[in-house]
Parts: sequence; structure tokens; C-alpha cells
Amino acid sequence: MKLAAFGEDAFLRELQDRVPLSEHVSIGIGDDAAAISVPDGELVLLTVDTLVEGTHFLWKTTPPRFLGRKAVAVSASDIAAMGGVALGVLLSLSVSGDLEVETLRQIVDGAAERCSELGMALVGGNLARSDGRAVVDVTVLGHTESGKTLRRGGARAGDAIFVSGKIGASAVGLWLLQQGAALSPSGGAIVPDALREGPLQFAEPCIRAHLDPEPRLALGRELRARDLATACIDVSDGLSLDLHRLCRASGTGARIEEQALPLAAKALAWKREHGRDAVQAALSGGEDYELLFTTRDTSAIEAFRDTCDIALTRIGEMTPDENAVELVRRDGSVEPLSARGWDHFQERRS
Repeated sequence: MKLAAFGEDAFLRELQDRVPLSEHVSIGIGDDAAAISVPDGELVLLTVDTLVEGTHFLWKTTPPRFLGRKAVAVSASDIAAMGGVALGVLLSLSVSGDLEVETLRQIVDGAAERCSELGMALVGGNLARSDGRAVVDVTVLGHTESGKTLRRGGARAGDAIFVSGKIGASAVGLWLLQQGAALSPSGGAIVPDALREGPLQFAEPCIRAHLDPEPRLALGRELRARDLATACIDVSDGLSLDLHRLCRASGTGARIEEQALPLAAKALAWKREHGRDAVQAALSGGEDYELLFTTRDTSAIEAFRDTCDIALTRIGEMTPDENAVELVRRDGSVEPLSARGWDHFQERRS
């Protein structure tokens, strides 16, 4: 059934039964506003992200459930970068009246599912008609300890630069989708004949890295609680661009080493197969949603790393030359690292 025939009010009434409350939600879906309990003395964190059809996703390559999951994850990643605890999500959808109600249900179910996995609750939102492209807007509310919030500013010359996990898989996943690959509603990869000579075993993980990212909420909380990070940012628009942002906020420069970059093996396999620059794709591709952070206590990070189930890789050091960001190549040569990545109002550079 089309949404125009089903109606907004009917869908919102149904939504109340589909989405359960969590313990910290006093008032959820159904009232004019949600009410969430926040611990005394904590700072409230608020962040919002928007996914626009044709800019951030295409219906033909994005199963609706994964669209809901990704919309929640990318906003939650901002809370992770601040070292916060994510609590509640507002989901706003602007869609055509011709959209199938089942498609809308799957988006909401995906969002609610991801919220539950991350310890959050879907507490409300908005539904509006759009005669143009669909828009999925997610606001996340969280909290953090006053005076200990992780921020982009705070790094100093001499601080070591670390990044969590692996980078580059999401950029390859996007490239695979652009080449005609897709993720089925059940989660398996659908690969066109033109790509079947590539490393097929890595197609699904790369596509999933792009469509279903993992925000590092637990890691962000640990970095804050243990006072390990002097500055932090999530890698959403490309490591090189986000590193420039961290440097600008901290009033420093940076030098990172190509050979230290933790490139995802599955991404390297596809890039080598098709003769593309894996390093540049990893630096500017974006949407890895790993944490890029600095520290003055490398021994504490190394001790923490031994107990952590996420790879933490030292990739460089902050320098005193403000905004001078450099890349040390494998041959030892040093070159400027430009702020390449995703910018909504300029051409994508990758």
C-alpha cells in the first residue's frame, strides 16, 4: 500500500506499537515531545545528520532497513567522538506519498534495531511529504561528564596521532555500489558480471562497511574515562580532511606516515585488482566512522590497546607548524597532505 493511501496518522499510531521504550525514556513516541532522563551534573550532547536521496543514498543500492541503520549510526558516531553516552534518537522522514508503507516500516525498523544495539531508544521524530528527493534526518541526544568532554581542540605539538580500526573499506564499498553491485535485503552481496573476476569474498564486507558502519561509542567512552585522548574526531569525511579539521581546532600541524596507515585488507584487494590508489582512497574516501585521536601518553594507550578488541594504530605526530599537514611516503619523501574528502558544496575529491 502507498503511504498516500495509508495516511500519516495511521502510520504514526502503528509506530507507537513497533518501537518499545527504554529505561531512561520517560515519555516516548505519541506525545508532542519526548522526555529522557540524564544523570545529574552531566552535559547534554546533541548532534544531527541528514541523508538525502541522490546525495547520500540511492534506493536501488540501499535496502530500506540498512538506510535506517546507517542514519542512526552516522549520528551516533559524533557522540562517540565526544566520548559520550548515546541515549535517544529522533528520526525525521520526508518522503513521497507514492512510497510503499512497507518501505517506510523497514526504515523505521532498521533505525530502531540499530538504536537497540547501541544502547539507545528511538523516542520520536517527524513524518512529512516531499515531492522531491527523500530525506532521512536523525538527531541523537547523549550525555558526558562535565569538564571531560573529548573535543577537536586540545592536541599539542608532540602528541601522537592514533586511529581506530581499519580505513578504506567504505570507500571501496561505495565504488562497488557505483559499479552496479548491491546488498540484498538479507545482507548478501549481489555483484554484476563485470566485477566477478575481482576478490568476491571481500565484496560484501566492503559494501557492508559503507551501508552499515559501526560507530565507536564504547571506545570513545573509554578514551574519555581514562583521560587518554587530548583531542578526538570521527573519520566521516575522509581521514585527510578530518585531520586538517583537528589541526585547525588545536592550532597545530601534523605529520603522518603512509606505511603506518591501517588500510583494510579487503579494500586493498579490490584496489589492487582494478589498479586504483588504495592509499589515496583510504585518505579521502571517508565514511569509515573510526576515531582519529591524539595522546600525550603513548604508554597508557599501548597498555589500553592490549585489553581493547579494536585495533589502535599510531600513524603520526602533531607538529608545531599550524595547519601544515604532511604525509611521509614509503620511500621517506615528505609531501603536503591536502584536505581532500567529502564536501557537500564542492565536487567530491577522491
